[in-house]
Amino acid sequence: MGFCHSGLNVLIRRIARGPASVSCCSTTADRVAELESEGAYAVMAAASKVEQETGKKVARLEIGQPTFPTPQHIVQAGVRAIESGQTKYSSPSGVQSLKEAVAEHTTKTRGIKTRPEEVVIGPGAKPGLFLTTLALVNAGDEVMYPDPGFPTYKAMTLTAGATPVPVPLTRDGSSFEMASFEKLISPKTKLVVLNSPGNPTGGVMPQNDLERIAELAKQYDFWVMTDEIYSRLLYDIPRAPSIYSIPGMKERTILVDGFSKTYCMTGWRLGWAVMPQQLTNKVELLLTHS
Repeated sequence: MGFCHSGLNVLIRRIARGPASVSCCSTTADRVAELESEGAYAVMAAASKVEQETGKKVARLEIGQPTFPTPQHIVQAGVRAIESGQTKYSSPSGVQSLKEAVAEHTTKTRGIKTRPEEVVIGPGAKPGLFLTTLALVNAGDEVMYPDPGFPTYKAMTLTAGATPVPVPLTRDGSSFEMASFEKLISPKTKLVVLNSPGNPTGGVMPQNDLERIAELAKQYDFWVMTDEIYSRLLYDIPRAPSIYSIPGMKERTILVDGFSKTYCMTGWRLGWAVMPQQLTNKVELLLTHS
């Protein structure tokens, strides 16, 4: 008698886990039951293993990071900050001078006046995605996001107890299939996630689609989270349009960005989110306790 391939895989996983336990600590919470790893990290680990074992250089196409080192003037500024003793605790929402710089940068690049009180600094851009979702979304709410898209969008939705609603993209990957998007909106829609320029397609959502989404956000009263971490990685247009820049949208938009992609600082873990001040107060509490 032989095993089918899937049956063998199940057996291997059971062996790896060891004997079954009746301990009260043998199970995990339902909120993490459906979480999956980000596939890019699994491929990265496999590629690193090949490099270690063979001594050969692997062409890396898995993790979304530039191949350039962090610019030297940034490295030197970081070293000076450490040497001068800037290594203590700061406010949970970030150093005030950095919040001021991000507010000024956002005002300049998005054309909407932004105050430091509307900025939250985090260890990477992911807390701006994840913690803001936890602050906004309840069990039973629906979160819409691009498909294909960044795996964290589904993960943060599931962790918040909400229902993931993936939205198909156009053939060129630049935008939602708008007819499908409008059909998927429901009374339970609480948050719509945009990613432009997008991961993994690189597509840039056109202004007319952003304006339509803004109209629908006001009509159905949902929040918009715009993940703009790739906002400066453009080749044939000077700037990607942002829904944050549309009049009347600042009050219901969370803009997430950071230093990782633009400044080749992925390992520095430094990002930010811009949102209405009443929401920054709640996200700061989550940063305080996480």
